[in-house]
Amino acid sequence: MKKQILGTLFVSSLAVMGSIAYAGDIIHDAEYEILEAQNGEKWRAEDKVLDKKLAELRKKFGKAPNIIHIMWDDMKYGAIGHPMLNNVTGYKSPNINKIADEGMTFTRMYSEPSCTPTRVAAATGRQPVRSGMIFPIFPIHQMGLPASEVTIAEVLDDDYHTGFFEKSHFGDVEESYLHNQGYDEAIFTLYNQFAGQMFTPEAEKEFYTVGWAEDELSPYALDKKFRPKEWVWAVEGFEGQKGKEISTPTVVAEYHEFNAMTYDRVKKFIAKHADADKPFLLDWWPNVLEMFNEENSPKQTQNGTASSESFYKLDKQIGEIVALTEKLGIAENTLIVLMADNGPMAEIWPDTFHNPGIFRGGKNDFLEGGVRVPAFAYWPGVIEKGAVVHDIVHVADLFTTFARLGGKMDAIPTDRVIDGIDQTALLLNGDGHGRRDHVFIYQGAVLSAIVKQQYKRHFAGAAPGLAGKGFFDLDKDPREEHPLMAQFLWAWPAFDHMKKRHEDQIAQYPHTPVARGEAYTGLELLKK
Repeated sequence: MKKQILGTLFVSSLAVMGSIAYAGDIIHDAEYEILEAQNGEKWRAEDKVLDKKLAELRKKFGKAPNIIHIMWDDMKYGAIGHPMLNNVTGYKSPNINKIADEGMTFTRMYSEPSCTPTRVAAATGRQPVRSGMIFPIFPIHQMGLPASEVTIAEVLDDDYHTGFFEKSHFGDVEESYLHNQGYDEAIFTLYNQFAGQMFTPEAEKEFYTVGWAEDELSPYALDKKFRPKEWVWAVEGFEGQKGKEISTPTVVAEYHEFNAMTYDRVKKFIAKHADADKPFLLDWWPNVLEMFNEENSPKQTQNGTASSESFYKLDKQIGEIVALTEKLGIAENTLIVLMADNGPMAEIWPDTFHNPGIFRGGKNDFLEGGVRVPAFAYWPGVIEKGAVVHDIVHVADLFTTFARLGGKMDAIPTDRVIDGIDQTALLLNGDGHGRRDHVFIYQGAVLSAIVKQQYKRHFAGAAPGLAGKGFFDLDKDPREEHPLMAQFLWAWPAFDHMKKRHEDQIAQYPHTPVARGEAYTGLELLKK
């Protein structure tokens, strides 16, 4: 479904098969414009070679590459990708370790600090502050991703079969539903795993949830509707049709059943479109954490927590997905990107992915442990085996990179800032070919830190006046434990200028108002 916003149709005509339409009038963030001015000539020459390579691949396979993006929750960098890391942390990831051996490992993949912002950045190529989607949404926030935002599914549009399965966390108003955001078919949760398994008797009994059950109601409570009771957790929808409620768990077993059902649909989606005349985009963002699951006993991991046991199950599923692409004969024309969406939630230690990791910090932190996540890419015959890249990548870059691979750069909207940078050169040419050297790290609407090259400055908590001890050399101090000041006085104005340019551009292009509902979530579905 192509969105008509303010009289502008954002999805343009089809790109010519075998050529890459590159939209020169995309409005990038101010910092990228500086990089492009210094490196543009070299990048344009490199792009000509990349265009030829991509055209050869299209000719060989008869279509653009399939794209599978798998993104799970709450994991620190340093638990998966190598048996040594598995042994240190007690996790098991043999299939992802194999992908790392045969594909690409990212050592500087940055997410946003929490679920909804990261997922919105991946889908729209924009910092969440630009759409107001700045914190995780729970029942019943009555808000979501506005229709005016353009997702990667809408960019690829008629040139791709598009499917979304499992956790979206885009919100609980209808315009944010995935089949209303460009996906041909989708089974998706409006919220996260907590809403699926923590609003249950099991969670209340184990003290993971407090005060929600009816027997916790105070005799002095006057507002009987304060606790969310009428809401929808998961919806199935097809583009152009009305969505329908498919799951709202009342016991944990129903949550597990939903996850199993959606994984089955993921495999069916791949099989259905493997031989189609068009490639497919599959976003599978699984509900990894499964509490109270009998499958977690007996323990199969050294760590032994719900997180490590759940992740081992996911690792096996990822191995099955790779094997399926090989069986169907599409592996060499399929890019698979795997990553976590942010650091671990420390509040429920140790069950919620709180492995030791390499970096300090966790979910909702501006420290590296909150936003620097494990990530891998796999594309047999295209990505060099065993590649390890230290170039900076932000999750928003996937939007623009996928558009480039799909030949749809001309469908990216040009009336707004696109923060995502095309990283096709990094995928195809390897380490040192990235096109980003900076990241702006927000907590909600607050710009808390900036990374530039190997340096980082903390703005959160800084006092006015002389720059304080908030500078870090991440190569020497990856855990951000030794703040410096005098040694970085040369960087004080440089970071100030970066911040000013960025905030001026934010003000120049005000964010789209977040979509808000007028009634309790999902009531239109419950009334059916």
